[in-house]
Amino acid sequence: MGWVPAMFKRRIAFCFFAPIVVFAVAVFAATPPWDKPPEQWTLADVFRILQDSPWSPSKFSLESNYTQRATNSQSGVVDDSHVNGRNTAVVWWSSSTIRLAEAKRVEARAGAKNAVAKVDENPLPDYVLTVEGDEPLRILRDAREDLHDTLFLELESGGTLDLQAVNYVEDGDTDVVRTEMHFSRLLNGEPAIDPESQKVIFHCRANAKKEMQNRDNALSFRVEFCPRLMKARGKPDL
Repeated sequence: MGWVPAMFKRRIAFCFFAPIVVFAVAVFAATPPWDKPPEQWTLADVFRILQDSPWSPSKFSLESNYTQRATNSQSGVVDDSHVNGRNTAVVWWSSSTIRLAEAKRVEARAGAKNAVAKVDENPLPDYVLTVEGDEPLRILRDAREDLHDTLFLELESGGTLDLQAVNYVEDGDTDVVRTEMHFSRLLNGEPAIDPESQKVIFHCRANAKKEMQNRDNALSFRVEFCPRLMKARGKPDL
């Protein structure tokens, strides 16, 4: 080929190497936080997991055919009570990814930098969904209805998964007040939810026995999750 200046050779090598570096950085940046080791999560990663991930609802809708009829204690007029829902946060809490992200958020808020939160990554005995907020907790804890009749999971097969238990968490491992809904992992001896299913819908409806003025006194909504996408580092995490 003839003589080529050494500097020119270095420029050729650099031009060849630079796109590889840029490509590698771009691929890493595009990797979802849940596909990275938890010790590499930034605070932005943590909030994305908690607020915009497969474990937060892909769809949210109010039950359009539902209203709560109530009597105003001051005027005696029967009217529609305010139905809460759109600002209600629902999270698939039994996911170890979600619980670890929440623990890391609490640690960061407490000022513990570069710490890896201690969370048992083994599957919980039940599927657990949480509804966050003190108003939903008040309504659900003092509901007129039997929550076993109005809280359930609609499965992709067309069947339903009944509520097993409800826990109300106001202190402890987090600073977020939440209501935990527990559903069995087994249905007729088989896994209740196919991890490759496209859709699971959580239905929630409740009316507070004791109505409070200028407060939400009812919940009526449904949220949709996609179990097929609930995978962390390639493994199902429900």
